[in-house]
Amino acid sequence: MSGTPENTIRRIQIWTIARNEVLRNLLSRRSLPLLLLVGMPLALMLLRVLFMPDSLRANASRATTEFAEVFHFFLLRFIVFFANAVIFVRLFRGEILERSLHYTLLAPIRREVLVLAKYLGGVTSAILLLVPTTALTYFLVFLPHGRAGLDLMFSGTGLANLLSYLFIVVLACFAYGALFMMAGLFFKNPMVPAVLFLGWETLTPFLPPLLKSLSFVHYLVSFSPVPVSLGAFALLARPVSWWVAILALCLSSALLVFFATRVARRLEVTYSVD
Repeated sequence: MSGTPENTIRRIQIWTIARNEVLRNLLSRRSLPLLLLVGMPLALMLLRVLFMPDSLRANASRATTEFAEVFHFFLLRFIVFFANAVIFVRLFRGEILERSLHYTLLAPIRREVLVLAKYLGGVTSAILLLVPTTALTYFLVFLPHGRAGLDLMFSGTGLANLLSYLFIVVLACFAYGALFMMAGLFFKNPMVPAVLFLGWETLTPFLPPLLKSLSFVHYLVSFSPVPVSLGAFALLARPVSWWVAILALCLSSALLVFFATRVARRLEVTYSVD
């Protein structure tokens, strides 16, 4: 490959590493915890389909609000959050614990390319897991309401709402992914900052506007098509414009990935310490 342009070589390296990360995340033994995690909302919604009282099945219009509440308080703040934590924390930290990272670092590949490739592989893995999970959960919420529920789901408004929720999930994968990859490089036990950040994200509705702006979920929920009640003690804040939310999420993700490349440049594996 001596005559191959450098940019082409880097693209091949990124594609190869990203593809390997997807395969490891989705088709190996390490995928079991992820599959169990994303299976939780599906199992709960299946139980709801089987045991929903007949008196509630007749009210199909309620399904739209029901999914909004499930998405805000369970899917986004728990399933999406921890699925990204599991995937991205172990991009580097997992290989250190498996004592295999030194093989990757010995390969003739720039650290910046390695970080970007692993990040893209993690984002792809997260999207391939969480987008279908969200779509199936959406379907299962409307299913118990019979024909009326399915007509509502497949209406123009119902499909537009679903696309909005899927867009939020994709943005969350990029933002949380960058955060947790950085945590996996910087902390020996990345789940500690993950739990702390989860607490911060959970408390976001009760924070003043300035502190809300330091939370990813504050920008993510600005794309929500159906508002939900956040409780009597939630502090109101001016809604974030869609372009401001996208700019904030993309910029913060890019900065986190950039800082991750800086950390990776100085990364030295000492298995005896880890």
